[in-house]
Amino acid sequence: MIGGRDIERLYRELGHVVLRRARELLRSDAEARDALHEIFVGLLARPEQLEGVAKRTGWLYRVTTNHCLNQIRNRDGRARLLRAVPRDEETSPRGENLATVRRLLDKLPSPLAEVAVYYYVDEMSQDEIAAILGCSRRHVGDLLARLAKWSKHDVVAYAK
Repeated sequence: MIGGRDIERLYRELGHVVLRRARELLRSDAEARDALHEIFVGLLARPEQLEGVAKRTGWLYRVTTNHCLNQIRNRDGRARLLRAVPRDEETSPRGENLATVRRLLDKLPSPLAEVAVYYYVDEMSQDEIAAILGCSRRHVGDLLARLAKWSKHDVVAYAK
């Protein structure tokens, strides 16, 4: 049974991971601190979320990413997530991908948005994404293929 002391220890040991990730995605210290507190208050209210979780750092990373995506979606659209990319970087291959992801984030369903952030923003490998999502590498590949379809569809619709 996971108790308040366990969550307090987790906060002391890994709170900085949550805060750093939230700052990276939300681009605001105040919003990142709010996210940190909301995530850990949620754990205090429902500690059973951690039952059976072997890799707590990865679990917190994923929870933080989802929490931040929801915050961005609720606030003013997920496109704000990528505003920090320098404009001169958009002419590079990575920048072109980021520009596409920026345009698509507010339209993508959550699983695809999450994979897009991990793959294009965080530049994670498919294996790393699979570890965070708790799924197979093949499933990540399928999600990336769906993301590519969404992207092509959006580019065609955008051009009309």
